[in-house]
Amino acid sequence: MLEAISQAQGHFDAETLRLRLKGQGRRLSRATIYRTLALLEGSGIVRRGQTAAGSSFYKVARPDDPRHDLVCRRCGGVQDVPDAAVSRGLMELARRAGFEPDEASARIQGICARCRAARRRHGSQSGGNQKQ
Repeated sequence: MLEAISQAQGHFDAETLRLRLKGQGRRLSRATIYRTLALLEGSGIVRRGQTAAGSSFYKVARPDDPRHDLVCRRCGGVQDVPDAAVSRGLMELARRAGFEPDEASARIQGICARCRAARRRHGSQSGGNQKQ
C-alpha cells in the first residue's frame, strides 16, 4: 500500500487507491484502506484534506515542502500551492495565541480559474441572446 501511495501524483482518495491496488492484483477491503490511511496520517506520512463537498482526499506529507490547498466549490478540484512564507506566518500566528504548533497548512475555498473561465463563456453566450 505504501508503494501505491508513494507513486500517487498529487491528491488521491481512498477509492482511487483501492482501485489502483486492485489493478495491481492486491485486494484490500475499504475498511483496511481507511484504517491504514488513518494510521499513516497519524504517523505524518500522509495528510488528509477535504473537498468543498466534504469528501476526504490524501496526499503524501512532505514537511520540507509546505503545501496549501485551493479547493474549488464548483468542480471540487484541489490545487496544491507551495508557500513556506504562508506556513511560517500561520505558525507565528499560533505561537502568538499561546499555541505550540507542529505544522501549519491553509485550505482556501473559492472558484478555480477553469470554472471562472467557463462561467464567463457561459455568461457571454447567454448575455448575447438577451439583447432587445
